[in-house]
Amino acid sequence: MLPELPQDYYLDNVLTLLGHVRRVYADILDPEQLDFLAVFDALDDDARRLYVRLLNRSGCWFRQDKLHYAEIGDLAAAIERLVSHGCLATDAAIEPADLLSLYTRPELLDALGRPAQLRGLRRAQLDELLADDSLADFHDQLRQRNPLLQVLRQDEYELCQMLFFGNLSQSMTDFVLRDLGLYQFESYRVDQAHRPYRNQLEIRQHWLIHQLELLFRLGDPGDSEALAEILDYLPADIDADAPAWRKSERLRHDIARQLERNGELDAALALYRQCPLPPSRERIIRILAGRGEAETALQRCAEILAQPLDDEEAQFAAAFALRLARRNRLEPPAAARPALIDHQPPVVELELAPQDSVELAVAAHYRELDGEQSCFYVENSLFNGVFGLWLWDVIFAPVSGAFYHPFQYRPRDFYEPGFIRRRAAQLERAWREIGDIHGLVRIVEHRWQAKHGLMNPLVNWAALDLELLRRALHRIPLRDWRMIFERLLLDLRNHRAGLPDLVRFPPDGGYELIEVKGPGDSLQKNQQRWMNYFHARDIPHRLARVTWQAS
Repeated sequence: MLPELPQDYYLDNVLTLLGHVRRVYADILDPEQLDFLAVFDALDDDARRLYVRLLNRSGCWFRQDKLHYAEIGDLAAAIERLVSHGCLATDAAIEPADLLSLYTRPELLDALGRPAQLRGLRRAQLDELLADDSLADFHDQLRQRNPLLQVLRQDEYELCQMLFFGNLSQSMTDFVLRDLGLYQFESYRVDQAHRPYRNQLEIRQHWLIHQLELLFRLGDPGDSEALAEILDYLPADIDADAPAWRKSERLRHDIARQLERNGELDAALALYRQCPLPPSRERIIRILAGRGEAETALQRCAEILAQPLDDEEAQFAAAFALRLARRNRLEPPAAARPALIDHQPPVVELELAPQDSVELAVAAHYRELDGEQSCFYVENSLFNGVFGLWLWDVIFAPVSGAFYHPFQYRPRDFYEPGFIRRRAAQLERAWREIGDIHGLVRIVEHRWQAKHGLMNPLVNWAALDLELLRRALHRIPLRDWRMIFERLLLDLRNHRAGLPDLVRFPPDGGYELIEVKGPGDSLQKNQQRWMNYFHARDIPHRLARVTWQAS
């Protein structure tokens, strides 16, 4: 049974958030932000409760008669307190559209005397009609019907959320999930010495990127002039280790992609060339090929093949270069053909009784052949789970800037290329600890028991049975574990997916990995890459193709 939260749990959570911001960032906050924290401290509990309630709702305008909170003893006194501290306004000018949004459709019709000609209008049509400036007298009547409240200083509150979460996509719901005990988190250091934002400039840049993302998302995608204006404000000097760097580059890429869709190819190319993240180089090649510049496009493919940023980019460059060269009767880059994945895994054809899950059907087939504990449906959970348990201390190492707040399930740079570089010493120690299979078994079993239930980006506790772990560690050689770990470390974002569905432990010893495909299904690219890797390193694997028996 889930615990019952107190009525004002939300206030405790905001106090935790603001206290964290003050403790970690007070020395680099600007005066307005420090003043916001001081004002919040000066409020009494009822005023704080009301302010937090309103800050966490959408919009900034509210009708006082619609506010009913059982935990707030004196609502009128709380409002007066907030007004005196500059947190609420009761006499601010309000736009007609905002005013109308505070009333329901029946309320608006009642205020108009329910004229027959308006009753058939949909809400959007009614709003469009009533927002006209010529209806200023009606707008004044609406303003007088109920006291209106405008919430102030929302930006300062949102900036505190950004400093705490490292983004503005998360919300106070994360606190609730923690308070209910649904998620448990590892302990790690979050203090001034390890904070992600190192100075006021990085805070301002991240806030600016957030505003520019909003403009991009809400604006007209076909307005190339507006896109160029957003680019003008995009900082060009963001440090690669700053929290906003990746968001800035992703926004640059998204704008380039939109310019490409708008037919502004020269502008799109110029932006793609500035952006170091995939798939920018792929987009450059596709634009060049589309414009008939096949030789230049092939040269770009060769550059990717010489130094690919990830396997997906290399696979694209190889396949696209061969196709483009054949179409234009040109010589492809020398590295293109060897980079193609041409391995065909061993195949077993199975005709089985129909089931809801093709993977479970194949697992049941092998258990009938080999015994009850011989085949398990693990997909990505087994190897990722063992890898995550082995890598635990590396993931949660006290690296500066890795964690924003006390309940993250992974460091902020976990999927970035610099993750390993920043933890080279911890990783080297982790490799030394598994000099033989007994070292890996000892570490994995200890962490499974000591860390059970704590969030980890690689560990799915529901799918990680201890007995299965022990069987896998006994049957799979350390050499194979190490090689799979090595590939996972090369690209944590992409390589953690695509591992085979089943692990089989035949009666005569050893193991094999089985990817299952039902009727009409085929291997995905990331699965092909894993099987190609297995083939090159003699890791036992096969593909099981299933057809269903006739009824």
